[in-house]
Parts: sequence; structure tokens; C-alpha cells
Amino acid sequence: MPEIVFLPDHVSVKVSAGTSIQEAGRSAGLLLDAPCGGHGLCGKCKVRVGKQEVLACQYQVEEDVTVILPEAPKSTGILVNGMESGFAVFPVKEGDCHISVDIGTTTVVAYLLDGKSGRILGSESMLNPQYPYGADVISRIQAAENGELDVQCQKIRRGIEDLVHTLCGKYKKAPEKIGTMAIVGNPAMQQIFLKIDPENLTHPPFAPAIKNPVREKLSDYFMDMTGGVLLTIPDIAGFIGADTMGCVLSTGMYKEDKITLMIDIGTNGEMVLGNKDRMVACSTAAGPALEGGRISCGMRGGPGAVDHIWMEDDTVCSSVIGWRETLKKGSSVPDVEVQGLCGSGLIDAIAVMLDLGILNRRGRIQKAYYGDEKNRIYAVTDQISLTQEDIREVQIAKGAIAAGIELMMEELEITYEQVDRVILCGAFGTYMNAKSAARIGLIPEPLLSKVIAGGNAAGMGCRQITMDQKLFALTGELVQKIEPLDLASRPQFQRTFAKQMAFSEV
Repeated sequence: MPEIVFLPDHVSVKVSAGTSIQEAGRSAGLLLDAPCGGHGLCGKCKVRVGKQEVLACQYQVEEDVTVILPEAPKSTGILVNGMESGFAVFPVKEGDCHISVDIGTTTVVAYLLDGKSGRILGSESMLNPQYPYGADVISRIQAAENGELDVQCQKIRRGIEDLVHTLCGKYKKAPEKIGTMAIVGNPAMQQIFLKIDPENLTHPPFAPAIKNPVREKLSDYFMDMTGGVLLTIPDIAGFIGADTMGCVLSTGMYKEDKITLMIDIGTNGEMVLGNKDRMVACSTAAGPALEGGRISCGMRGGPGAVDHIWMEDDTVCSSVIGWRETLKKGSSVPDVEVQGLCGSGLIDAIAVMLDLGILNRRGRIQKAYYGDEKNRIYAVTDQISLTQEDIREVQIAKGAIAAGIELMMEELEITYEQVDRVILCGAFGTYMNAKSAARIGLIPEPLLSKVIAGGNAAGMGCRQITMDQKLFALTGELVQKIEPLDLASRPQFQRTFAKQMAFSEV
């Protein structure tokens, strides 16, 4: 059996001949990044074997080999705070402290709450440890269906346990004295945590597996947390989950007269439109492009990521996370270690390309490009280039979200003028430039002046549920009240989607 030695960790493992480096890494307990789920499509799992750079998911080992791994992805810049609409201190189970957890497909945030006031004592975050199984929900579901449900479940539970223990250690709290823990996430993340087969999410009607609020012993999931209860929040629909419920609660839209459009943009874009009288919700398959996935130079938001691009005196300028100075295209600047382009920078880049006339309405790169006619590439900055396929990925993502907004508006029979506020939730929605989003057509131009940032609204909604058992019970009522729209089944969806993929004229 060939032996693989992984550097710089100096971890070795013996595997059967024909095993991929990625599979061998998992066997050795290493987390190798695989945004496309190991299908050889994204090119982001490159490792070095001798002098050769190879894809870990494709390279099969036939003899002893040494593999040099890149630096592991960092969790810097994870969004923690967000808006809240208030709650009573009335937890399901009293305790010295309480825990709220937001399981995102990309990141996980845990909050330690004071037992008496619900005040946030501290928070800890990490990349979702399931990232080696793909950057998007569908890849994780496919991995679960291919026998990886147990290991994904173990990884997320162990990751949450580590966050909680770190918080308890920092603030001198005993895990056995935790009273209530609530966890929110999209349906796939929630079901994997609970070790529920996500088979229901692989075919129509995509019925939710979690339909009612449930309380269980916390010790059934975390052995040393013996005194608490775990709260499971119901899903609104197959791809509209407890994280969206958290956003609805934290924004307060469910109890107000004014009409709110709440948008949580991630690998799956969830949106809710309405007020206390009626709310409709939809999920759009935006894909991972807006979080840097499937983009040739894309990456998660972190050190070295270009996060904003803009025009200044006819010069393209950019900023890099972890670098204080503005970078100007074509100027003499220090050798900055730019790693790639994150979602907010990607939206800015497309907006700048439109303003410069580089892109036409159909998204075609029409001038100042290099490469051949089929594979046109444009250098946005000295370090960042976008391909024609990258533009297409953004068009698909923004087309899906814009189509969802349009069809929800039609369902409620309202105009843009009747919408009082647009709340952009999540890290991408909070950090992106709303003007750039409107320029490319991700957000309708008439709504631009109504945009506010919601931050980690899902996490803040989870905090409210943790601390107020009446709000926990209310989730059971809201899941019956919020009307999910199955966009794909609507005859006008494909036409609307195709229309919204195009960029608007200036």
C-alpha cells in the first residue's frame, strides 16, 4: 500500500493504490479544501507533488509520495453582529449561561449569552469544517448521499463543541450549566447536524424534514453539556430554513405594518417579502459565485482578498483585506500579496467593467481583453482578471436573485414604491456596495435608496429564540404563516430569469 506524507504537518497515511490525494487527506484527518465537492471543476484544491502542481481530488496515488499542502483557509472576517427587534428574558431552560449557534454553509458562529440578561458575553467563529465536501449546499447533500453523512455530522458537532468549550473557558462558565442552546442553519446544514438524511432535498417537492419546533436533551448531542436543552427551529420550506426564520425574527418584519424585503445572499439566496399581514418567501439557486466559488480568481473573504474595486479619476482602484493602502491599476505599488477576489469585490468589478464599456448588456467582454475569442479575459486590476465564464457565473447568480424579487413582488401585487425597506443580511449583503449591486441588476435600482445592512440577522434571531421561549413557540406559527414560493414551478420563472441575467443599460 502506498504511503503518503503530508507537509508541512508531517502526517502520513497508507492507502490503497488509486486513492486520490483528497481521499487520503480525509483518511488522515486533514481538511483539504474542495469548493466543487471534488469533481475537478474549480481548480482550487491544488497541492504540490514533487515539482508538479496537481489537483488533490484528481491525482491518484500509485506509489509512496510526499504532498505539500497550501496554507489552510482562514476564518478571519466572519460576521458576528446584526440587527435585533427585542426579546424577553424567558428561556426554555434556565441556566448560568446560554448558547446560540448559526451554522452557515461557509462559516459557523457561536454566541455565549448571560443567563440572566441574555447579553452577549462573547462569540467565537470558524469556517464550517465540512468545507472539504464542497463550497455549496448541493455538494454537501451529494456527499451525505454518498455515505458521508456521519462524518459530516461528526465534524460539525465537534466544531460547535470546540467553539462552546473555548467560550466557556474564556468566560469561566461550566458546560454542564448551560441552560438553553438554539441552533439555526439552512435545511441541509440543520439536517446534517441532526444526522437526518437530506434525501428529501434531492427531489421534488423538496419537503422540509423539520416542520415543528422541538426541544431535546442537549446531552444527546454534546456529552458534557448535561443540564441543558437543545432547541430545533422548524424550516419554512425545503430550501428555506431556520436561518431565514432567524432573519424574520431579528428584523421584526413579522409584526410591522411597513413592507420589508429581506435578502440573505449566500450560496443559496433566501428572501422574504411582506409584513405582519402577509409574507412570501423563496429560495434561489444563486450558487457559490457571490462567495468567491466557481470564479477563476475567487476566494472567501479573508487576508489577501480584494474586497472593493472602484473608479477614481479615470483610474481603477482596489482595496485588499489586511492591506491599508489603496491599490491603483498601472501605478507603482509595493508587492502586495493579493490572493484573489471575494464576493463584494466581484460585484464591484462587474460594475466597473460595465461603466468602462468592457461588458455589453449580454455580459460579453467586448474590448481590452486578452486570450482567444472563445476564452476572453479582462485584467480588472494588476492582480485580478475575470474570464468570460466568470461573468456568466455572476449573471446566473444575480439573475436568480433578481427573478426571485420580481416574482415575489408580482405575488403580493405591490410596486417598488410600496416597499419601505430592503434589509441585506449575511456577510456578503453587509459588506457589498449596494450601488454596485444595483448597477449590475442584482437589486432593482428603485430599491437602492431603501437598502440597510442587517448583519448576521440569522445569528441575532437565534439569540432571541434562545432567550425567549415565546419566540421559540412563535416559530411554529410563523412557519405556517409564511408562504413559500416554488419559483421553478412557475411558468414565468424561466422567462424572468433569462431577462434578469442581462445587465441594464446605463
